Amino acid sequence: MGPKTRGSKTAGAKAHVFLIAVKRRREALRVYAVLTVSERVALAIVEAASAEDAAVEPVGRLSKKLAGPLKLLTGEPRLI
Repeated sequence: MGPKTRGSKTAGAKAHVFLIAVKRRREALRVYAVLTVSERVALAIVEAASAEDAAVEPVGRLSKKLAGPLKLLTGEPRLI
């Protein structure tokens, strides 16, 4: 096997905790934490779980230290 290329999104890619904001008209802003390999995947997961009229956008990432106690499962959005 050849060497892994840096930044590749293969099976060996590291997962990160992405923060995704969801805003619906006349409702409070909600922020979800999602453990996944890319921000694009995190956005797709939250969009699929949100209402059609919701505005969804990335707002950041959590450090390993802050994400650890949340015990997130890969691909599962958690309201924080």
